[in-house]
Amino acid sequence: MRWRPVESDTPLRKEHWFWHPHDEGSLKSVAELVDVYNRTVGRGAQLMIGIAPDREGRLPDVDVARLKEFGEAIKKLYGTNLVAINHGHSSAEAAFDNNPDTFWSASPGSHHATLEVSFPQAITLDRALTMEWLNDGQRVQKYSIEVYDHDSWKKIAEGQAIGHKKIDIFSPVRAERVRLNLLSTSAEAHIREFQLFNGSENQ
Repeated sequence: MRWRPVESDTPLRKEHWFWHPHDEGSLKSVAELVDVYNRTVGRGAQLMIGIAPDREGRLPDVDVARLKEFGEAIKKLYGTNLVAINHGHSSAEAAFDNNPDTFWSASPGSHHATLEVSFPQAITLDRALTMEWLNDGQRVQKYSIEVYDHDSWKKIAEGQAIGHKKIDIFSPVRAERVRLNLLSTSAEAHIREFQLFNGSENQ
């Protein structure tokens, strides 16, 4: 048995897949495309955007321009991993190094664990990107993302699975300490990346 990611297909234009003349108004906006990205790639899927050539076999210039704008918007949102550039040394460095080819492992046989990242001063964040190492299967069953606030941990996001990639988006919050709290796992968890971003400043 082999794991295969889900594929999410959607057209670049609203309500149809094929080219139509004088139909520029049907193009999805950058905001709509970013929302699709967060709900597909951000839930472990591969995103396939359908584009169609015109009668001359060329991709319309407006379609190409919209795809470029979409790519630039994603780079702005997810191009600056606050963990990789700001955090101090941690025993879970492999999950914070901006390198999905490395991973951190919880204690053998464990069914819960935490990954905490600390910053020299408070940062603003509004989204987290987490990736599991899946060679031994998907193991995270329940998790939360928390910030340390007034001597206690405050939950800002939660979920029941991580898988290949999970993006959690929440209201902007400032914190010096953030943790991924793996509340329930089928066996010891393996986390490839725990990344934090402030997309609010790029919207």
